[in-house]
Amino acid sequence: MERPRIAFAVPRYGPRVLGGAETLCRELAEQLAARGADIDVLTTCAIDHFDWSNELAPGTSEANGVHVRRFPVSTREQARWWHLHTHIGAGHQVSYSEQLEWMGNSVWSDELLEAACDEAAYDWVVGIPYLFGTSYWVAVERQGPTALIPCLHDEPYARLDAVREVLEGVSGCMMNARGEQSLLTRLAPAARSKLVGVGFDPAPPPSAERVEAFLRSRGIEGGYLLYAGRREEAKGLPALFANYRRYRSGHPDAPPLALMGAGDLPVPTDIADSVIELGFVPIEERAAAYAGAAVLLHPSRLESLGMVLMEGWLAGTPVLVNGASEVLREHCSEGGGGLWYSNADEFEEALRALLADSALRDRLAHQGAEYTRDVFSWDAVEIRFYDAIESWS
Repeated sequence: MERPRIAFAVPRYGPRVLGGAETLCRELAEQLAARGADIDVLTTCAIDHFDWSNELAPGTSEANGVHVRRFPVSTREQARWWHLHTHIGAGHQVSYSEQLEWMGNSVWSDELLEAACDEAAYDWVVGIPYLFGTSYWVAVERQGPTALIPCLHDEPYARLDAVREVLEGVSGCMMNARGEQSLLTRLAPAARSKLVGVGFDPAPPPSAERVEAFLRSRGIEGGYLLYAGRREEAKGLPALFANYRRYRSGHPDAPPLALMGAGDLPVPTDIADSVIELGFVPIEERAAAYAGAAVLLHPSRLESLGMVLMEGWLAGTPVLVNGASEVLREHCSEGGGGLWYSNADEFEEALRALLADSALRDRLAHQGAEYTRDVFSWDAVEIRFYDAIESWS
């Protein structure tokens, strides 16, 4: 069967871009292209997701087997967008026209939109994620088959009528996890969806020599608690700092907390002496960073997949997650790779149990790795991706 011509529409793209949705898009595009698919990526010239300035040159290039077409970000009233964005995020009601104004001043590109609407160029266009104009306006304007990888979070933006109409109006939504699919059903009952997700290479955990080399290079000892992700409030870091502070007050011998990832959110001064700043860790060292930890902590409640869980499990590390995230909780329940908490007392109890029992940690990590290799292998993801497109064709 001839494979369809597919374009991914994503606001930012490339190895310099840090973000779950953007990483998912890049890895999915590269894997499908390597397996013989005809893949383009339609994206902007921006890298920074705060000012959206056109840093990169427009035009077409090739990156790891993927044709990348970059277009300038179109004129937008950033101050107006920010006002509406914070207003909506705080849970305030806005009119339908204000919802369209909010999305109209989100990052978008009229040239990208024109390319996506070229019916002769692409059989399918897949927008990712739902929260940006690059996906929204493609979904609204394109006449041909269009899908979304929404990377949906349980947040006020997802409850807007304008968003629900797009989720229900596209050919289908490719979901990353069953928890995210359940959320979609609640927010947009008429939406068509299939579980697709993203894949992970089934590499064995890093050797003891690699882990030791990483620890030596950073001047640290193994057994730390690890947070991996962007340094942002939305990722639950303030609550993690508070829970860690409380845990240390009752357990003076608690391991240090290591932070891996980019961002400007400061560490509270009263726990700073117990925090290891790993910053951005190159991809070739990341598995060793996971493996050097006793427990991977994931405090976010706004997740559509939680890629760091799978990366940690494959490196041999169990997880402790915020149970308010249905996605993370279901991964741990279904995969058996970790524990979850709903309050500070449960955080303390679960962390104490994990740190006291190395056999428990090993068992959970092993179960999580098996779950990842089974459900999120690239072979399984590729099959689900094309099954979704075929079912909506």
